[in-house]
Amino acid sequence: MKILREGDRGCALAPERGRVEIVYEYRTVELEKSKATVSNVLVGVDTETGEVLTVPAQSTPKLKAAREAKKRR
Repeated sequence: MKILREGDRGCALAPERGRVEIVYEYRTVELEKSKATVSNVLVGVDTETGEVLTVPAQSTPKLKAAREAKKRR
């Protein structure tokens, strides 16, 4: 697994636009199903629109922990 850092660049598939350039940034994200809000998550962001397009594998443990904590409430 490649460890990504803030500022790293790459490509991702954007809905209706195809392959676009992304930059990895730390953001606060809200999970769709659980509605849990998680801060300081590294995500891949479209450089033109600012839309979050990817979540690197290294960020999934933090998201999983937030989802499980929300379930326990």
